[in-house]
Parts: sequence; C-alpha cells; structure tokens
Amino acid sequence: MINTSALKQVEYFKGLSPKEIGQVLAIAGVKSYKAGEMVFAKQDLGDNFFIVKSGHIKIFTTVGPEKRKTFAFLKKGDFFGEMSLLGGKVRSASAQTVEDSELFVISKKNFKRLILENPDFTLKLLHTLVERLNKCNQEVESMLFHNILGRLAAAILDLSKEKHTKPVKMAINQSELAQYLGTTRVPVCRAINTLKRSGVIDYRRGELIILDQVRLKSIAGNAS
Repeated sequence: MINTSALKQVEYFKGLSPKEIGQVLAIAGVKSYKAGEMVFAKQDLGDNFFIVKSGHIKIFTTVGPEKRKTFAFLKKGDFFGEMSLLGGKVRSASAQTVEDSELFVISKKNFKRLILENPDFTLKLLHTLVERLNKCNQEVESMLFHNILGRLAAAILDLSKEKHTKPVKMAINQSELAQYLGTTRVPVCRAINTLKRSGVIDYRRGELIILDQVRLKSIAGNAS
C-alpha cells in the first residue's frame, strides 16, 4: 500500500498538491526486486515508467556477448523508463537492481496522463532529460579526446558525488568501473594503479578511497 508521505519524499512529486498526490496514488503501484534482478532488458517493449522508492538501479547497454557500457546508477527519487514511453517503442537500454530495491511503477497510459495533467512533474522530467543528454554528450567527447586516466578520474568524481564520508569511500569493482567508462578491465586496472602510486586514491578489495580530491579533479581536467 502506497501512502502520501512516501510519495512526497520522491523529488518528482514534491511540487504536487494533495489532490494531485491522490491522483498519483490511484495510478501508481509498488514492486519489489531482489539484488541483481532485471527490471527490463534492452529491446523489450516499453510499457511502464519507474521511480526508485528505495535501493539502487544500474542502467546499461551491451554490445555483443562481452562488451557492456554502464550509463548510470540511480538512487531513491530517480526515474527511468521514460524514453520508450515518450517516443520509442522498445527499451534503448537495460535496467538491473544493484541491491534489493522497491520501485514505483506507473503504466504507459497513466504516465501520459500524468505528464499532461501535472506541469510541475513534466518540467522536472524535461529538466532531468536535458541533464542526461548533456552528460551523454560529455561522455562521448571524453571518449574521443581524453586519455583513460582523465576519464577514470572524472568517473570516480561522478560516482562519488553523493558520498559524504571523509575520506570519500565507495564500493565498486574494476569490472563495474570499466563498464562505466565503456572500456575493458585491463586499462582501468593500469589507471587505478597509477592513481594509487600517486597517492590520489587507495583501492583494495573492491573499495575505492579518495585520498586527494583536489589532485583527482586536476587529473580529470576537461574530461569531467
């Protein structure tokens, strides 16, 4: 059962009136997923819009049997699945849980009604889409013009921006970092070792620690 307070905690519903929240309550469901479970796969028909209620979701694509590119890790309040509902017929990427997660689920029909009847929600949706497009453009530019060390430094800064510990720590393995950069594990391993030798980061047993954020930003340079 979804309650009003739960929806108000979601960023994209904060601007809605109590009446509008009630309308959303009538059209949204909640579904639970285990860690590692697929929410949907690339090329699946798009029939639902999702908002993260709790947990983390990985958005990625695959090229061939082995190559994988991670686009984003989504947290509470983030949405996904809108692209195939707005224009495309099939999913342009895959979505998978990183940990046990709960998602608000809104059908394609109700999603269209939501964006037509709630301008605040629609504006926030468009704002986030523009941010994602800009990030995609930056990543393409980085892959074309910047070296692996700068790209890795920029990726570490991006992935750790929601972390508030001192020093900043995050759990991520080398394969996940390689997928986030759209490359293979070997060059990422070499770049990690370079940053470790320089005293910029520490990395052991799947935990990355930022030791010198100023130098990390300097290495990222125009790749960030």
